[in-house]
Amino acid sequence: MAGLEEVRRVYETYLGRMEELQRNRKPAEGLFGVGGGPAADPCQEEFPRQLEAVLKALERTEPASPEARQVLEYLYQAPLPYRQEDQTVYWMLTAVHGASLDLIPRLTPEDAGAMWERYRQDYPRWERLPAQKKVLAALKARRKG
Repeated sequence: MAGLEEVRRVYETYLGRMEELQRNRKPAEGLFGVGGGPAADPCQEEFPRQLEAVLKALERTEPASPEARQVLEYLYQAPLPYRQEDQTVYWMLTAVHGASLDLIPRLTPEDAGAMWERYRQDYPRWERLPAQKKVLAALKARRKG
C-alpha cells in the first residue's frame, strides 16, 4: 500500500529528526523560552505540510475503505506511545489528525464505527484538541452512513 508507506516515511523522517534533536539537546535549552529546543526546529512546520501533501495525494487516488482505514489507524495510533515520553511529539502527532478528515468519507460505516469507538477511548474528552473533535464528529457521521 503506497499510501501507508508514504505516510510512514513522513512520520519516520519527523520522528528521526526529533530523536536527533533530543539526543543533542543542551541541558537548559528551551527552558523559559531560551534557545527554543526541539519545539522550535523547522521540522515542526515541515512535518504537517508534508503529511498533508501525502494525504491529499492519497485521497485523490480514491482509496477503498481498507486502505483508508490502515492509514487512519496509523495516524491515530502514532501519538499514543509519546503521551508520557515526549509531549512535543505527542501534541504534534495529535494536532495533525485534522489533516485526515478527507479520508474519513472513504471508510465504510462499519469501519468508521469501529474507529470512532477506538478513538474515543484513546483520546479522553478532557485532552482533545479541536482537530480531534472534528475527527470524532466526522467518524460519527460516517458510521451513521
